[in-house]
Amino acid sequence: MPIVRSYFCEACAYTVEQTLPAESWEAPPPECPKCAAGRMGQDYKPPAIVGSTRARAVAEAERIAAEDYGVSNMWIEGKEGVRNKVEYKEKAKVFPPSAWNGNREVLEGAIAVGRQTRQQYGSGLDVLQNALKSGAQPDLIENSKRRMKDRW
Repeated sequence: MPIVRSYFCEACAYTVEQTLPAESWEAPPPECPKCAAGRMGQDYKPPAIVGSTRARAVAEAERIAAEDYGVSNMWIEGKEGVRNKVEYKEKAKVFPPSAWNGNREVLEGAIAVGRQTRQQYGSGLDVLQNALKSGAQPDLIENSKRRMKDRW
């Protein structure tokens, strides 16, 4: 089974990759073909991980939603103003069995208060946007841009 090794010359920063057969795995590193300063050192590279970070995060979120919350399908649009859609495996069972079952009334009360607060005031993003528009919260990004513009 061949392997690929990367070598690096400390004198001139030249790098090279070599495919080595199994019988040559223990061979010493080659001399630098560019500057001939001496033997090159092995350049260690991390293994490649397949898939993007976003794709792995979405897959993990879908797994958690399915296993912990009984979600069978989710559609995440990722667009502002568009509501995401969720279908549950069992309509009656939204929450997983957990330590909260003993205090289900408390949990349902907290959910109702949260829902009422969101309906009355909007999401956290809505509250922030309204505070920026009214001037109750300074726009830190605009202030930073203004300061940078004044410096230059």
